[in-house]
Amino acid sequence: MAKKSTPLAKTISRRSFFQKIGGFIANHWLLSSVPVAGAGVLGWAEFDTLSLKLQKWDLSYPTLPLALEGKTICQLSDLHLESLRISPEKIQQSVMSQKPDLLVITGDIISTRTDLDKLAPYLSGLTAPFGNYVVMGNNDYSHLSRTLLKRYLQEFETLGWIPLLNDAVFLKQLDLWVIGIDDPATAHDEVDLAYQKLLSAQSTLTNSPFRLALAHSSDCLDDVAKHGADLLLTGHTHGGQIRLPGFGPLITNTYLGDLGFYEGYHVINGVPLYINTGIGESMIPLRFNVPPEIAFFTLHRGNEQPRHETR
Repeated sequence: MAKKSTPLAKTISRRSFFQKIGGFIANHWLLSSVPVAGAGVLGWAEFDTLSLKLQKWDLSYPTLPLALEGKTICQLSDLHLESLRISPEKIQQSVMSQKPDLLVITGDIISTRTDLDKLAPYLSGLTAPFGNYVVMGNNDYSHLSRTLLKRYLQEFETLGWIPLLNDAVFLKQLDLWVIGIDDPATAHDEVDLAYQKLLSAQSTLTNSPFRLALAHSSDCLDDVAKHGADLLLTGHTHGGQIRLPGFGPLITNTYLGDLGFYEGYHVINGVPLYINTGIGESMIPLRFNVPPEIAFFTLHRGNEQPRHETR
């Protein structure tokens, strides 16, 4: 797991971006004059928007705590409940059918005040034996006052989810730290603070617990690498959300995305990193060539390379 991933796509310039997005919009204006092709494009986008892929990973670590052998972490990201058309029942069935041991959400659950009441239908049926944890994304902060943000966080707790805002919790029964880094995209990330409890406890521990770090965006990677993590789970990019055939993503919204790291599993600066393409949509209520996903990570002790399958 010491390898460094290679870029997935070339950096896109501002001019070429607008050329591509202009072409995409032009195609939609042409739908009325080319009904067969238009129906095909919209049908493809509709299928990709409503499909839900299960990304299943087996990750091996030579010094994995024995309590974590065979345990599965489920990651959801970027639900964007303001426009999500995938039903709560479909998400619940997809998650719970895999019997995860730990559940996490890496930000961008809602975008507006009117979405506050949408949490319960989607999150109340999701449970895991060792807990549910959530970090905030940029959209979670976008239209909430401090008062409404408190209400929002309290609603998570009522539903059995623990928000981690630059904080960490130690799960003794798993020998596992869950480190929650607040949203990097809006400069709420304070990685040193998020690791403070872990660093304070190091002198009293005789072994090396597993370090699971959560953040909405990979833009906190440099500071995470300074402290170390065995797995960093992020989202934010949507994998581009709209990816024209033959092209890379139009927008990735992250530093690493500009370098070609906008989805999937990579090891960068010694940190195993997963960038989730998310479930919902932002700005345009469609996905094209980038289906929504839920990711599952099953941990093993050993030296095997990561194994992956999509269902």
